[in-house]
Amino acid sequence: MKFLYILIRSFSIYLFAFFFFTAHCIEKVPEVSKTVEIPELGLILNYEGWLYEEFDPNADPKNYSQSKTKKPIKNDQPVKVMFYLFDSDKEKGSEIRTNINFISEAIPSKYSKATLEDYVASIGALYSNMYKDYEVLSVPQRCAFGKNKCMFVEAKFKLTNSDKSKEVHTFQWIFLKESSFYIFTGTVPENELGTKGKKIIGTIQTLSESKTN
Repeated sequence: MKFLYILIRSFSIYLFAFFFFTAHCIEKVPEVSKTVEIPELGLILNYEGWLYEEFDPNADPKNYSQSKTKKPIKNDQPVKVMFYLFDSDKEKGSEIRTNINFISEAIPSKYSKATLEDYVASIGALYSNMYKDYEVLSVPQRCAFGKNKCMFVEAKFKLTNSDKSKEVHTFQWIFLKESSFYIFTGTVPENELGTKGKKIIGTIQTLSESKTN
């Protein structure tokens, strides 16, 4: 009987330890991060805190106009929208939703020798004609993610297609690889820059080299 009592007690302790350590391990298992592969650059982006949407050329353009900063881009153009990230915490009453979009643009053969600096200058001239009071806020900076060099451009402009003129802030990271430019553009209302601007920059800083590259 004494042996049976010891056996039952030992088994009970084993079960208790098993469930304790199992529960403890389950609690420590981290959540799977939201990431998207960018094979064109050999990078991975963590988009925690954002809503991911791929561009559908057949979708209603209104679904992609939440930022109201750009006209929808047709799929037959050299500019191709890869995906959108919309801020998951939209500010109440805000007409402009903070977002990040990623596009690629093939370089025409006649501009095959274009550099990052050339492209930055050309889009600056283009945006100056498209948007009211477009202003580059600092000298474009060189940066790199993994083996990819890029240019960082910060700017702002005003929207005039609403009842009241609204100021918008943009951050752009521009890459050049294999005859194409790749651009991440973060857009945020100027009055939300303090918090949302940091979120955009923090997200882009998660770019890291893909292990499969």
